[in-house]
Amino acid sequence: MRNFARAGVVAGGLGLALIAGTGGAQAYTYDGQDPTAAGCGGDATTVQSAVVKNANVRFGVIEMRYSLKCHTGWARLTLDYTQSACGNASAGYDCAHAYIIRNNDGRQYGCTIYKGQSQCYTPMVYDKGLTSFAQAAIDSAAGSANTRTGSY
Repeated sequence: MRNFARAGVVAGGLGLALIAGTGGAQAYTYDGQDPTAAGCGGDATTVQSAVVKNANVRFGVIEMRYSLKCHTGWARLTLDYTQSACGNASAGYDCAHAYIIRNNDGRQYGCTIYKGQSQCYTPMVYDKGLTSFAQAAIDSAAGSANTRTGSY
């Protein structure tokens, strides 16, 4: 009788683990999705931001955007200028990049600002009950900068 009771406890625990695991997996379905296409951009607010600069030059602003409706975060990088030639050997420097990084598991997505552009935003990470941050990496003729926001 005792062995049957133990088997029931184990089976019940496994069932709860499967239910909990499924709920988490469904919640993470926003990972990697476009905030606008997924309908999460409409209520978004900037919850963290930082000026991207080095000792001599201000390049722009990195923001962590958050949707309360979707419980997701993403990064938006806005340069103070239009990106000139970048990303190839003749340019001599890389294009500007933004990243969203979830703290608990390191999941990250990025975007690139290409020639002729001044802004990009990343795909989303699910962030309810978790924290994430936005980061910018700039390498230009005026120097380089690597800046991150606080976590939210």
